[in-house]
Amino acid sequence: MFKSIQWKLVLIYSLLILFAMQFFAVFLSQSLEDYYVNTYSKNLESQGLLLVNFLERYFDDSDGEDANNAIDDLVLEYSRYAGTTDIMVLDAFGRVISSSRQENQLRGQRIMQEEITRALMGNSSEAIRLDPETRERMKYLALPVFSGERQQGVVYVIGSLEPIYSTLREIQLIFLTGALMVIGITILLGFFLAKSITGPIQEVTSKAAQIAHGDFRQRITTHSEDEIGRLGDMFNYLSQQLDATLQEISSEKGKVEAILNHMTDGIVALARDGQVLHVNPKARRLLGLSAGEELSMDSLTQLVSQIDVAQLLKTGQQDSHEVVIAAPQQQIIHANYVPFHTQDVAEPDYFSGILIVLHDVTQERELIRIQQEFVANVSHELRTPLTTLKSYTETLLDGAMLQPDTCLSFLTTMEKETERMVRLVRDLLSLSQLDYRQVGWHKENHYLDDVIKEVVNELKIKNKTDTRRVTVSLPVFPVTVYVDRDKIKQVLLNIMQNAHKFTEVDGHIAILLDQTDSDAIIQVIDDGMGIPAEDVERVFERFYRVDKTRSREYGGTGLGLSIAREIIAAHGGTISLVSEQDFGTTVTITVPLVVLKEDGGTCASA
Repeated sequence: MFKSIQWKLVLIYSLLILFAMQFFAVFLSQSLEDYYVNTYSKNLESQGLLLVNFLERYFDDSDGEDANNAIDDLVLEYSRYAGTTDIMVLDAFGRVISSSRQENQLRGQRIMQEEITRALMGNSSEAIRLDPETRERMKYLALPVFSGERQQGVVYVIGSLEPIYSTLREIQLIFLTGALMVIGITILLGFFLAKSITGPIQEVTSKAAQIAHGDFRQRITTHSEDEIGRLGDMFNYLSQQLDATLQEISSEKGKVEAILNHMTDGIVALARDGQVLHVNPKARRLLGLSAGEELSMDSLTQLVSQIDVAQLLKTGQQDSHEVVIAAPQQQIIHANYVPFHTQDVAEPDYFSGILIVLHDVTQERELIRIQQEFVANVSHELRTPLTTLKSYTETLLDGAMLQPDTCLSFLTTMEKETERMVRLVRDLLSLSQLDYRQVGWHKENHYLDDVIKEVVNELKIKNKTDTRRVTVSLPVFPVTVYVDRDKIKQVLLNIMQNAHKFTEVDGHIAILLDQTDSDAIIQVIDDGMGIPAEDVERVFERFYRVDKTRSREYGGTGLGLSIAREIIAAHGGTISLVSEQDFGTTVTITVPLVVLKEDGGTCASA
């Protein structure tokens, strides 16, 4: 029953009403109890105070017997008038002087209650306790009686609270009876309310089942403009759209064919017997077929040689493999094999053919190879200095630090290896910024002559005792180019440092600056060891070294020429290298004299 949303609504609605009424009943009962008890306590206190005022003059009376008789008469009369259960008058020692009880059975007895003790100390006190004999809730009030500044006794007033609680019980019974009636009415109203909500939903469910069986003429009559009515309207709209969609399916066939013909992936559809049902143009290009050429058996064999066609058609599971196509050029094709149904077959588990989706991953595999090679190179470059640092650190910790000469030597080596890693990371960050075009270029007109002179002077200062001869040939008139001065200086420093490293001690390095109508040309020529012919084309590759051992000895990272090429390319120029082993190397840099700005304008050199 509770699986129905109708009964769930009724249950939730009823529980909410029940909770609200119970909360209200508890709150009301507590409030009424507090009100009646507080009112009764105030009345009892006012009556007690009135009696105290009457008793003050009797405590001053010197005639004790007459005073006691007068007090007895006053207490009896006041008890009848006030309607209280019991009144007692006690002297300053807590002994009963007079009592409203018959024959004054308590006269002379000493009553020691907590509230009486506090009253004897001059403070009014009250308490609520159960009477040990009647088990009724009683209100006890003790008021001190003063004569001037002297306390003469206590008025002890006792009242029953049972009439109040009896009234409260009657009120609670009335409220409970009303609550049960309200709950019954609530459940009945909740049932009709839930029925008004679930009825249209049941109608929608029934109509939806008929539409699922193909009858799209089903409509729902809406009787309101609320959420249920809007649901019915939306259902009618949905059925209309489904009907229109089925009518448009036939026209979608042409669109699907257009999509297949212009997909970036190749599509080949094969029947169960191996007959080619469809080949889109991209698949023809990937397989090296001309426009009217049929799919050859060789190409078909290449596509299906790595799969079990019968098993795929039996299970309907998809499969994928990589296929290498040799003609017209070697390509790596990722082929996905998907069995498919046809509408002419009644059996739902019968697969009538296989759809082969061909995706050219040649460039992706090449990119992965380059990435793997890059990671391997970086790992290799970092492994050597890290291994050195680790071994030297362990040696120092094992006691070598206590040997000053050895410790200084190790720390010097560790500093060099750390600097080498810092240079490597810095170069990698520079390459990354250049690759993602995150470099902030600061291009202005600069004299290229001044940049070359500055680079040469820095190298001379750095290598004061060097015997290599450096010559500079500059034109008569300064050559002005629109470049980022720091970046061009970085390129020239790298080229000059390479020439210096791989040139013999008494060798010669020449820097030539010239210009044509459109370009400034810088040549750095050395007569050093040169580069083998088979390595010339690869020197600009990242991490590529001709002599790896010697390059590491000089602290190179194998990234300098790659960074230089990216910087020159960003300026619209070129950098090339010509070398012959044992006869030197020539590096040629060209920088345009007129550079296109990003906004489409031009900057011409002065």
